[in-house]
Amino acid sequence: MDVKLTTIAGGIPTPAAKKSSPQDAATATATVSKPSGGDSDAKPNLRVSELTEGLLAEPAVDSDRVSRVSGQIQSGTYQVDAQRAADNMIRMELSFR
Repeated sequence: MDVKLTTIAGGIPTPAAKKSSPQDAATATATVSKPSGGDSDAKPNLRVSELTEGLLAEPAVDSDRVSRVSGQIQSGTYQVDAQRAADNMIRMELSFR
């Protein structure tokens, strides 16, 4: 089974995504959704394809959040939650194992 990851945590595009088109991502999703070891004529899960198309249509960056955080940084009111940042780094590191 071939799997092409187009993004990683936080919507960061992977090197493979830079080389592929949205159509490639939909094809990869359809390939993933086929049952392994079953009927070779099995149809891809259309719901997964619909979800993929919806996700590809969404912007990769949350502009409202970027504006809000930028304003907080410029005004000097942005505060970093060190515990939350550390927890997220550990969670992300563990997800790669």
